[in-house]
Amino acid sequence: MEKHERRKIMKLGKSSLVVSLPKSWASKYKLDPSCHVMLLPQRDGSLAIYPAKAVKDEPTQAEITTNPEDEPGILERRLIAAYLNNFSRIHIKSTGVLTPEQQTLVRKRVRMLTGLQIIDASTTEILIQSLMQLNQLDIQKSMRLAHRITSTMCVDALTALQMRDSELAQTVIGLDEDVNQFYFLVFKQLRAALLDPRFMNELGIDSIDSLTYMMFIQRVENVADHAKAIATAVTTLGAEECPKDLLNLALKCGNQVHQAYTTAAEALLSGDDEGANRVINEESTFLPMRQQAEQLMEQTLVKLCEEMLPSLTPESCALFGPRQKAMFCLESIFAAFGKILEHSCAIAEIAIDRALEYGTRWPAKPEKDTAS
Repeated sequence: MEKHERRKIMKLGKSSLVVSLPKSWASKYKLDPSCHVMLLPQRDGSLAIYPAKAVKDEPTQAEITTNPEDEPGILERRLIAAYLNNFSRIHIKSTGVLTPEQQTLVRKRVRMLTGLQIIDASTTEILIQSLMQLNQLDIQKSMRLAHRITSTMCVDALTALQMRDSELAQTVIGLDEDVNQFYFLVFKQLRAALLDPRFMNELGIDSIDSLTYMMFIQRVENVADHAKAIATAVTTLGAEECPKDLLNLALKCGNQVHQAYTTAAEALLSGDDEGANRVINEESTFLPMRQQAEQLMEQTLVKLCEEMLPSLTPESCALFGPRQKAMFCLESIFAAFGKILEHSCAIAEIAIDRALEYGTRWPAKPEKDTAS
């Protein structure tokens, strides 16, 4: 059977229309005139045909061979790839002995990948089983949860900056792994959907949705990474004194960037192209604040140098170091703000495209999410 085959519709009786099935396909699934097939209308107008007595998918197993001399990161990345490709079992085997570092890495990553469980292990092998049914998970809910955790990370990172709360900043850093869990889970579902139209139909999405969701969850995960970077800078900053004008500007800028992210994400999830457009239009207001921050930091450093030069001693240089560190931390925080805004505008662009898709498929925008 060719990839694209044109077949003529024939009339049977007074009202029935029939089309013949390709012989090669029927033979592959051992279909004869006594068998039945299932017909599933797709959202794009196509019709999917499946054997009524579809053979259950056999468990699939990925084999990962490693050794103590492997390059750093390769084992973890292969494990993630096997997870995203929806293997039901992942068998890790070492040509020597699994090092304590490798065992710790595998166990840590398994805990972070939703649905995986180690069912057998030795000094040379680890067998991992997937206990999750992807079609039983609500992909839209997972995306919303990832977004909400990311939004919380942004808010708490700014609060930690304002209050110099290193403990709160550490909590923000820990939340990044929760967002990563949802990222990998959603990505896994979308890959499975693109490979299997039946699964895509069960999720209630189409190929355009898959592309949109994939771009969205990637941007959300990126924003979470930058919120983590802000929190990390806060822990580095500690109780070090910062110029109040710079700190206030950072908080003002951070609140604006967080609002842009929240508006963009909610616009995509609700089909609000007007809200998304406002985010893109407001991007230009960030640049003057960033320039103002750079000028203030430059003025502060110049002032510090002028204060230190008349009485330049080893002690004064030691005092200058922490103050310079404060400037470095603030610079990294403003850089993170810029990245969050960049991802927010990208989400807004996707939201506008999706709103148009809503408009062509449905007469009205979907209802906004009211879940707590």
